[in-house]
Amino acid sequence: MSMDRDLVAREYIARAQARGAARDLATARAMFAALDDEIPARVKKSPPLSLDERAGEIFWTMLFADGWARLALARDDAAVQSLYQKFRRGQFNRLFDDTRPALDALKSRGLQLGVLSNFTANCGEVLRTLGIANYFSSIVVSALVRAEKPARAIFDHATRESKCAPREIILVGDSIHHDVDGARDAGWDAILLDRDNWYPNYSAAPRIRKLTEIVNLV
Repeated sequence: MSMDRDLVAREYIARAQARGAARDLATARAMFAALDDEIPARVKKSPPLSLDERAGEIFWTMLFADGWARLALARDDAAVQSLYQKFRRGQFNRLFDDTRPALDALKSRGLQLGVLSNFTANCGEVLRTLGIANYFSSIVVSALVRAEKPARAIFDHATRESKCAPREIILVGDSIHHDVDGARDAGWDAILLDRDNWYPNYSAAPRIRKLTEIVNLV
């Protein structure tokens, strides 16, 4: 899943219009696209967001406030808080087109599916908002375990939750460091999801471009 930039842009427009300011979709979309691209660099300068709820709230509130300012809108804490709350509930998220087909195919094989994520405590709520929570028998998130991938502790916790042996578990993730390396260090297998072809020469683990490719690997 990822944030749908158009949904966020439209919400900025709606909040602005409610305050008597008109902004067009192209301008709002371009603003948030640039802001969204800055998130990885911003995260690197912040404490672990999923382990400190207050730090996460400050990070995302400041991000949405920056977007508000970039649209040349007068400061409005209520509007920014509205944007943050929609984000927190997962209302800006969208599923990639291949998500449900992949989950359906894996479920049809009788495989047990779970979530292991560096995420805040409301991960289950977000998955329910997206309509996919029912696919998963376990949801393990860093905010509750108090450890973030690639720490061995969160993988060991997920192993216990799954009631499987480490060698029976395969992690599919988009980070070499957090997902693939963390999983293999814990005795799991791993598959790198490289949607944007950032790692064309990576060969330490199987690499896929779409989730539906998993079906041919398990």
